[in-house]
Amino acid sequence: MLYPASLSADLQYLSARYQWNAEDKAEVRAAFTDCPEMVHFFTVLAAAHRAGYEQCAANGFIRLQAWCLEQHLGDPFAPGFDLAALDAMAVELRRVHA
Repeated sequence: MLYPASLSADLQYLSARYQWNAEDKAEVRAAFTDCPEMVHFFTVLAAAHRAGYEQCAANGFIRLQAWCLEQHLGDPFAPGFDLAALDAMAVELRRVHA
C-alpha cells in the first residue's frame, strides 16, 4: 500500500501533540498498516488539530466527526471529504495568530 507523502509528518505532529510513547507508536503503526481508512483518519485528525480542533471538557470532549460537521466541513469519514478545506482553515488560523 502506498501512503500519502504527508503521513509521516502528520504522525510526528500527532505523536508530539498526544505525547505518544513507544508502545503508543507501535499501536498506531499497527492500526494504519495496510488500512486506508486509518491512514485517512490520522491524516484528517492531524489537519483538524492544525485547524483548531481540540477535545476538552469545555466542549464536551467533542468527537472529530461532530467537530467537522460543526465547522460545515461534512463527515470526515464520508467519500469525497474535502481535506483541503481543513488545510485552508489551518492556514487562516496561523495567519490570524501571527
